[in-house]
Amino acid sequence: MNVSFLKDLISCARGEIPSDILIQKGTLVNVITCELYKADITILKNRIANVSEPNSLDPDNTHHVINAKGKFISPGLIESHLHIESTMLSPTEFARVVIPRGTTTVLLDPHELGNALGVRGLQLLLTQSEGLPIRYLIEIPSCVPAAPGLETSAYNIDSKTIKELIEGDKRFFGLGEVMNYPGVLFKDDEMLTKIQLGSNLNVIDGHCPGVSGKDLDAYIAAGIESDHESTTSEEFLEKLRKGMKVMAREGSLAKDLRNVLKATKGRNLDLRNCLLASDDRNVIDLCENGHLDNHLRIAVEEGISPVSAIQMATINPATYFNLERKIGSIAPGKVADVIILEDLQSFMINSVIFGGKIIYEDKKLNWNFPEFEYPSWAINTVKLSQSINPESFRAAVSVTDGTYNVRVIGVIPHSLITEALVVNLEIENGWIHPDPGKDILSLTVVERYGVNGNMANAFIKGFGIQCEPFAMATTVAHDCHNLLVAGTDHQTMVKAVNLIKQMKGGYIVIAEDTIQKVPLPYGGLISLETYEVLHDQLINLNKTFDGITDFDEPLMALSFMALPVIPHLKLTDKGLVDVDKFAFCDLIVS
Repeated sequence: MNVSFLKDLISCARGEIPSDILIQKGTLVNVITCELYKADITILKNRIANVSEPNSLDPDNTHHVINAKGKFISPGLIESHLHIESTMLSPTEFARVVIPRGTTTVLLDPHELGNALGVRGLQLLLTQSEGLPIRYLIEIPSCVPAAPGLETSAYNIDSKTIKELIEGDKRFFGLGEVMNYPGVLFKDDEMLTKIQLGSNLNVIDGHCPGVSGKDLDAYIAAGIESDHESTTSEEFLEKLRKGMKVMAREGSLAKDLRNVLKATKGRNLDLRNCLLASDDRNVIDLCENGHLDNHLRIAVEEGISPVSAIQMATINPATYFNLERKIGSIAPGKVADVIILEDLQSFMINSVIFGGKIIYEDKKLNWNFPEFEYPSWAINTVKLSQSINPESFRAAVSVTDGTYNVRVIGVIPHSLITEALVVNLEIENGWIHPDPGKDILSLTVVERYGVNGNMANAFIKGFGIQCEPFAMATTVAHDCHNLLVAGTDHQTMVKAVNLIKQMKGGYIVIAEDTIQKVPLPYGGLISLETYEVLHDQLINLNKTFDGITDFDEPLMALSFMALPVIPHLKLTDKGLVDVDKFAFCDLIVS
């Protein structure tokens, strides 16, 4: 604030000049003191001027009055950890979806775009995020690639690059999640240098699924401040007790919020270090179930008081971001990010004020969203360097024909963790055959950036597909985002891969004579359509699974099968990875 505006703000707070907005007769959700009480609020330009007793502010001394009688006045909601790529939406379209849900600030870790488009992709995202009625805080990915040596990425964002970005572009807010926790524990110089560089930014995000005891102590001691990977109340509580900012996650695949909040039952815990996060949430969930408003509903259902729940999505993340002097609460001098709620059970949003401007009311967005033109390099990323044929998907081995114990990835519903199964499979003519009748599909990762043409084949169990022929393929394959395809037979898998190539990335499902697709050409990850069109495309895509499986979100689950930093067994373009050992393993168990 300059001195001129500061003088105006003081004058407005004293009633000497009119405010721009007066919110009166509502109940304030005071996240500073954890109280509910009646209060009237004034706003001048982008700042809060008054938080006063009811009826103490002159309604004639303002330009606009909002009657909030019977409603609740809360700070705008803050998303503490999100990969926008998983929504498949551009920053503009994501804003259009979540602003009516009360979200005003989002911490973005764009390591998916970092893998697919490199530094240019990060800077393109920064440009796209400017001038929108939502606050995007964008991090520099710390792990591109996520697991060096275990996978092929189109780009490498090393410590030298991170240093250059920190020094050359002040728009970057933090260091993205440190997924390479083995690198931290093994004291890898490059990983530790990145963490040291991150200390020059606002936050250093963490990622340490299942890490506990002395290893967790070591991970935290390295300077990593947060984690969003807790799946049990025990894990959540240990991390909370050790001072981490623990994000209770409710994504589209990983739905951990109810589980981790069990840690609060029967304990009088101070939850100031508990935050709410989505991590990976698709547009169907956002449209039909909501964003952080959905998380608030679940938290209250699990016994958290409404004010405490709102703290987890306002002042708690603001404090973690070192922005509590500006956002996260309603108090004089704070930025005027304000939402008006119908009640504290459904958390239905009545109005949204961002930076002092009314951007949502009467179920309408009051904003002219700009159109964005994409450069060709950002939408042409599927560059297969070799022809694909059925033989490409055969898991070839140098053993005699017979039945062998084969390592198989076991997919688990609503979890990023997989099982490391051992299953008897037939080997004939020098390759291992899938067994769709026993729910064992072929799985292949294809390097898609034209770097080396790598392909690796394995098997996956758990989708419960009752249909032949069947294949599903995607360029959304965390985190390097090579091309992933699974199927009952190799001919159908070839067809799926060729369709993916034609539409420059996205999702394909082939079930008997039905073909459904969702193009995602922006980095092979994000749609160029409106959220309404994308929503309908995904609904139609998901209908393909009706009657052929009971598995929830099979495509989102497939997208994580190439992520070698989440236990226990994963497949990259270089081979099958034992994540617990952070090493490759053979398909056949010796």
